[in-house]
Amino acid sequence: MTLITLLSNRAKKIPQKTCIKFKKKKYTYLEIDRLVSLTAGGLQELGLRIKDRIAILMSNCPEYIISYFAGLRAGGIVVPVNSFLTPKEVSYILMDSGCKILICSRDFRSYAGEIKKHLPDIKILTFDEIPQKEAKPYAGYEKETAVHLYTSGTTGFPKGVMLTHLNLKSNVEAFMKIIRVTNRDRMLLFLPLFHSFTFTVCVLMPIYTGASIVLLESVKPFSHVIKSILRDRITMFVAVPTVYNILARKKIPFFLRCLFRYFSNVRVCVSGAAALQQETVREFEKRFRWPLLEGYGLTEASPVVSVNPFDGVRKPSSVGPPLPGIEVAVIGDKGNRLTTGEPGELIVRGPNVMKGYFNKESETKDVLKDGWLYTGDVVKIDGDGYLYIVDRKKDLIIVDGMNIYPREVEDALMKHPSIEECAMVGISDGKGSEIPILYIKKKDGASVDEKTIRDYLKGHIAQFKMPRKVIFIDEFPKTATGKIKKAELRKWEHR
Repeated sequence: MTLITLLSNRAKKIPQKTCIKFKKKKYTYLEIDRLVSLTAGGLQELGLRIKDRIAILMSNCPEYIISYFAGLRAGGIVVPVNSFLTPKEVSYILMDSGCKILICSRDFRSYAGEIKKHLPDIKILTFDEIPQKEAKPYAGYEKETAVHLYTSGTTGFPKGVMLTHLNLKSNVEAFMKIIRVTNRDRMLLFLPLFHSFTFTVCVLMPIYTGASIVLLESVKPFSHVIKSILRDRITMFVAVPTVYNILARKKIPFFLRCLFRYFSNVRVCVSGAAALQQETVREFEKRFRWPLLEGYGLTEASPVVSVNPFDGVRKPSSVGPPLPGIEVAVIGDKGNRLTTGEPGELIVRGPNVMKGYFNKESETKDVLKDGWLYTGDVVKIDGDGYLYIVDRKKDLIIVDGMNIYPREVEDALMKHPSIEECAMVGISDGKGSEIPILYIKKKDGASVDEKTIRDYLKGHIAQFKMPRKVIFIDEFPKTATGKIKKAELRKWEHR
């Protein structure tokens, strides 16, 4: 079975079961499967051929999920695009992936002009503009590429992570064994659909098991999330640490806490995409009595590598043991295997590991060696096989589960005529997220202030990548070879 046949198989077995609920409308598995088939035929009519790339740029809606599966059923490779990016950043991804078609919601039609400058032949249309026609049958095969998920790693421009049907399918199968998902579950989905964690855990997994998805447009307003938990009898709640921090610390009326504790159907909560503070876990579980499971993963691993078990021991500060079928090891600077408890780089091997980076052979060879994925994350493993994250990739900043890669911001700013040097680092905000801080050294005689910097960056980077603080300095701390010591910069905010 591939992701192409996944939905149709479920539609045959449970045609009248609710697949997606969005606002007040319910879509059965049969209805979703039918819409996918007609949309896939329309994409073929528009010229999409086998292995052509098709991008999706939408906010959360049923049409996003339909477009995703329709792209696969038409024989294409799906490219989910981060909806927080600027038109310039979106254009780069579309160019790099060689997309033939972009499906966007109406709120992103304004991007068309910028995109057409770089890709004059790309077809840009909304979901409603796709003709409805029966698709020509295409089943694909497991080792065929299903998606390109763009991630920047720690340096350079975004890279397209090529994940196969087997990669994603194996990750779903392994994860659901640990979480014990069944067709009676109801999954609340409010995280952005373009995120690898969201789509694997909140879309592919429930469809694989025949569960139902309750889809919200976003996490805001948060009152909609609260209401949905009770109204829709949610059994599985998946979120990022920021959301759990709010729930653990926000003043919630006593009667509402009682409703959650005694009348809700939530049986398990899962946290991913960023580190979760143990204090948040304790306060959250104490308040709601729902088990909160933290896991670890990365896009290149489809993305889940490990998770604390639903049944069994959950260790404080650990992200759990690896999923079934996934091997992990810890290596030192010289590539030697380290023993229990020693911190070193985590390497991963299994059917979930990516095929490689699209059109980037050198970068692929840097991280895929002898079947092992070199994550760049520093961990230690205890005697029971549980993973503990010691540090993340060197410069990566994570804000509310979103990755910010400092070099992208730095490269954009260095084009400003008044800037001599700059560096952006992240420091913990104490709530499971980070604060991006931009340090700047001006050129001699230059007159520039924080407002000028922010106004300049607005045209070059997405809003979520903006620094929270801009600090001007006279000199940067540097190594003997002239490299800026970012580790030292991270300490400066605490002086």
